[in-house]
Amino acid sequence: MELLNAERLISEWKEANHPLTQASQLSDTTHILSNALGDTPIQTLKLEQPDVLALIERFFEWRQATERSISRRQARDRVNRVLTALNLVPGMQSVLMPEPIAVHRPSALPTTPRSFSMSEQMIALEVHLLPWCRKRQDIDAWLMLLAIRLMTRTGMSETVMLGTLAMLSQQHINGRELAIPSSPHAQWPDDGHYRITLHDDVWIPIRALTTRLKRKNTTTWLFDISEDAESLNYKERRKQLRQRLKTTVKQCLTELRSHPDSHEWYALRHWSSVVSASRYVDVVRGTPPLWSTLLRQYPLPTCTPVPLLAQNDDAHQYAPGASMGRLPDRVSNHNQTPAPIPEAGSTTRPAGVYSFSTQHLPIDWQRRAKNLLRQFLAEAARLNKKKVVAKKHTVDMQTLLERYEKRLKRLIGHRGHYPDWILQFLYYQLRTEGNTLSTARTQLSRLTPITMLLHEAVLDLSDWDDDVVLELQMEAQSGAQWSARTLESFKISFRQFIRFCQQHGMLEDVSLPKKQGGTLAPSVLRTRILSPDHMQLLWNTLTNNVPDGDPRQMMGLVIALGFYGGLRASEVESLTLNSIIFSDANEQSHRNCWVEILGGKTAAARRRVALHIMAPPSVIQCMHRWVNTRLSECSQWSLTEAALFGPRHSPETYTRKSLIQPVIEWMRYMLGEDIDFHGLRHAAVSWTLLRLHAAQHPHFRNTLQHRHHWMFQPEPLQKILEHFCGAEGRDTLARGTLLLQVTKWIGHREPGTLLENYAHTLGLIHSDILAPKPKN
Repeated sequence: MELLNAERLISEWKEANHPLTQASQLSDTTHILSNALGDTPIQTLKLEQPDVLALIERFFEWRQATERSISRRQARDRVNRVLTALNLVPGMQSVLMPEPIAVHRPSALPTTPRSFSMSEQMIALEVHLLPWCRKRQDIDAWLMLLAIRLMTRTGMSETVMLGTLAMLSQQHINGRELAIPSSPHAQWPDDGHYRITLHDDVWIPIRALTTRLKRKNTTTWLFDISEDAESLNYKERRKQLRQRLKTTVKQCLTELRSHPDSHEWYALRHWSSVVSASRYVDVVRGTPPLWSTLLRQYPLPTCTPVPLLAQNDDAHQYAPGASMGRLPDRVSNHNQTPAPIPEAGSTTRPAGVYSFSTQHLPIDWQRRAKNLLRQFLAEAARLNKKKVVAKKHTVDMQTLLERYEKRLKRLIGHRGHYPDWILQFLYYQLRTEGNTLSTARTQLSRLTPITMLLHEAVLDLSDWDDDVVLELQMEAQSGAQWSARTLESFKISFRQFIRFCQQHGMLEDVSLPKKQGGTLAPSVLRTRILSPDHMQLLWNTLTNNVPDGDPRQMMGLVIALGFYGGLRASEVESLTLNSIIFSDANEQSHRNCWVEILGGKTAAARRRVALHIMAPPSVIQCMHRWVNTRLSECSQWSLTEAALFGPRHSPETYTRKSLIQPVIEWMRYMLGEDIDFHGLRHAAVSWTLLRLHAAQHPHFRNTLQHRHHWMFQPEPLQKILEHFCGAEGRDTLARGTLLLQVTKWIGHREPGTLLENYAHTLGLIHSDILAPKPKN
């Protein structure tokens, strides 16, 4: 490295015709470099953020003093340009100041005077639509009223509204409950649906339509108008519906033009203006923003088909693991007649969080790994441009595979990571399945989108579960502007990859993504949530009259941590005695119990769970006795070295195969085949949201079947609301941040994942929000 100062560096840049030395920029460049390097030649330079901020400020003031004023943004940009070039000089290193970008905060309220005016006009027009329909007594008139009411009362967008009507049959209507398909093409009853109770505004047009069309078969599309209408595909139905709505709205507005109040909706002239004006009506009427926007775009949340209201008397017919359950692609490989009581296995590992370090990896390891996989296919193409399945390529392909295994190991540091399994998968597709190199390149592109490779848990396949697979799918979709067909192709390839891994002893506990479903939220897999009664049955069976330290007591606590605490299986496995913190007992012998999750698959997984708020006192008492037993058995080890769940007198923790799998097998024996541990997290979120709503609205509690359970008693409800409101108190409710607190509790980064994929009771809450309130 040579000695440089500002003068020497500018001289070198001039010789190289550097753009920063052009006449229009030379004075600025000279000033910035003089302040950064000075006059004394140096070999190395390191500018941190405070240095660069000071440099920008001095440059800004210098331009002001020389009467060549520029904005602070321009000053920052020009300094960044010079420092970017300086970073290319050996020995020179500088931080670049990022450009602040104002984040757009979307509002559910009208954002312009015109949109507010259109909403008011739509409200005025709506008053006259029902009398007009009753006068017309026409199917298309009632169809128009239903379409408009779905948009103005439930907050649906035109896309979701047309998608709902295009799939609607009498099967989707049960009394006043409407099952809205959670995605385009969602079929009844196997796919996900959002179930909402309709009130008079929406129920009246539906009742009028079903009365006039009651002779139709229950499986027939409700709005067919010709003999061949049933043969129309989804896209054709939507097109036909929109055309019928356009015609009917035009006719309605024309006839109402002579009405004395027609000036109140003067801007509504056609269907498009009605759709635009309907967007904000729901929130202008007073519906909270979350509920006025929840049904605006696919995929919609998926509601449990299990009836939870007190008015339903057939809830006992629904078992959470019944054959119409959550995991249709699971292949049962467990003993058909398991033991009546679960028994822990013998496999253990050292206690604590199993962490997969990535600190040693290059910052761009994702791109390097993907380039290596591309190079593997490029070298394979030198053997044959189309296929390499022939026997004559056996030795060459094996040599090529081993070479790239070593190159990936040098990059990552070990074997068995995601790129390594991708390499094995591509080799299998080329050599065993006989796929073409073009197909392999396409599969590589689908399985390695950069947004997916940026996920914290992508490398370690041994730590994948359904939660991680779901997040990976969402990350893959978030960064790639894929069409619906490409998205479906990604799911097919990802499904093939997971099946390949399962055939070779990896990802055995991961459920395969659904074969079809478009933008269907994966939440449909676990909608048949366990109820508090199911949990109580499991708890009593395992823990009643059981001595402290018994493995059955351990199994009961494992299930309770999933159902009440919302912990992942890997988090339960990683708990140590240091993870459980108790307070002193109060006068009622109750004590607080905190569960600290010190690490997980993502940064958001690190959290503290108030188990005494989420679970009944019997669980806390049992946990206290269990911890005391473990403390006495592992007294010679520190708290961080002793696992919470492990063999007696041993500090090690049971592995998933020895701890979680026996629990799952026994739960399936008790409640049905389609049970898995991750479904407990879905149940935890669903029941917690119901409890929080019941705590704010006592009348809602009285409508639930489980209103007499501990969960819904006044004191626990008050405590859970105060806990999630936290330091903000009631301001949390006013600011709308309650869902964010629930999101943090379950270990997610943002509420969207929780709402779309984990919460299966939103329809009940939404129905209560929309219900007419009694006038005081």
